[in-house]
Amino acid sequence: MQKHITRTTQIDDWIFEVKMVRALKVKKHGEPYSAVAHLTANGQQMYVDSHLSTSDEDLSKDDFKAIYKFCQSIGMQNISYDRIKNGIRTSKQVDIAPIPKLKVCN
Repeated sequence: MQKHITRTTQIDDWIFEVKMVRALKVKKHGEPYSAVAHLTANGQQMYVDSHLSTSDEDLSKDDFKAIYKFCQSIGMQNISYDRIKNGIRTSKQVDIAPIPKLKVCN
């Protein structure tokens, strides 16, 4: 899978911008997936709209790390999401550290 992802791409007279993402939890594209998340970009913020898994599991720490890395790779500054626990809705926002630039040695 490619490591560098751009949020915008120009083709002819059109600029395409990533605004919505469907993320699938699966080892290989095309195989049945075990979870899906929908993300929406608004400026420099990514909002996790929904998460659904085949086993009704919550989004794990490792799953969130993968979403974090994706958002970091396209230059987002934070991720926000809502969580309902014991019938109470809470909103969370996580800041994203920029990817460090590599030093070039001469």
